[in-house]
Amino acid sequence: MTDGAVDTQQLTELVEALEADPVFVMSLGSKELFHSNLLGWFITHHPAVAEAVTGSAGPVQVEREKLNTDLLVRDDGRPPVVIENKVFALPDSQQLDRIAKKFDGQNPRLVLLSLTPPAWGEKAWTSPSGHEWTWLSYEQLAELLRPAIVEVAAADDYAGTTLSRWLDLIGRLGDLARLVGQPTLDELVQLPKHQRDILGAARLDVPVQKMRFQHIAIELGKRGLTGVRTDLTNGTALVNWYTDSPRGFSWGWQLQGEQFRLAIVVEKGHPHYGRSARHKAVRQEEARKHSDFFTFGPIEGAGPVGPIRKIEFCDFNPDFTYKYVNISDLTIAQAVELGVEYARRIEQLGSES
Repeated sequence: MTDGAVDTQQLTELVEALEADPVFVMSLGSKELFHSNLLGWFITHHPAVAEAVTGSAGPVQVEREKLNTDLLVRDDGRPPVVIENKVFALPDSQQLDRIAKKFDGQNPRLVLLSLTPPAWGEKAWTSPSGHEWTWLSYEQLAELLRPAIVEVAAADDYAGTTLSRWLDLIGRLGDLARLVGQPTLDELVQLPKHQRDILGAARLDVPVQKMRFQHIAIELGKRGLTGVRTDLTNGTALVNWYTDSPRGFSWGWQLQGEQFRLAIVVEKGHPHYGRSARHKAVRQEEARKHSDFFTFGPIEGAGPVGPIRKIEFCDFNPDFTYKYVNISDLTIAQAVELGVEYARRIEQLGSES
């Protein structure tokens, strides 16, 4: 049986295989840190792995969580290798640029390791500060490391078995990412509830949400919308976009779950920023000055669109004032069109004010 583009039986079998894998269960406590630590350990202790990943058989020095990097590999006489490890959620360009700047003058090799591709994919990406990043998929990492299993096992049978089982897990996670983490434009943003329940039983619902909302952000980037970000609050992924804030507050939109919001966000340090009833009142007064901004037009092809809440404004301390509509059965393509359309409206309102 299929639901949209995702086959429920295939999803069930894949999740069952993951739940039966003790290496997967061990990874749940720290996720990215688990994979970073394991990769760092193998690079440190097994030259075949070090050579496959860095091009040098060592000896190498591996530092974890150093200079805000996940893995930093140093080899005397060679430029450092910096690995930013993102299993389910991709970093934004600003984060990558901040990391790169820490290695100015060292000619570092910068690698983004992730399950799903960034917007730049197989191509190299040059950050604003002039540093070049390349993408390495987890499945490509597994291909690089599989030939090393025999040599690792010859030195340490347990380590060889662990490496083999870890690479098997990477393969299954890659299958999961392809099945539910890289939706086509005509797929729904949210998987059907029974499929989310299947994922939730294995603590995978939130990671999959992250991948799907990241995919929306990437598609918006392809449409020329810069500054789109993804996040997670209250166990639900979101994607948002805001204007710059020369006057101390930003206008923007946010899609979280089935809720589409138009919002004003106040910067920390602004007089309207705070948790008191007075702060909330002045934020809402500011919002009323821009009533045209908080107007929802028809959302073509999506629906049903829920009514706008009768309450004048919603507020989330210490900085967020908004209105929203509920939109069910929104596709990836519709979410992208929605984001582009309202960004244009917001920019137009800004130019007229």
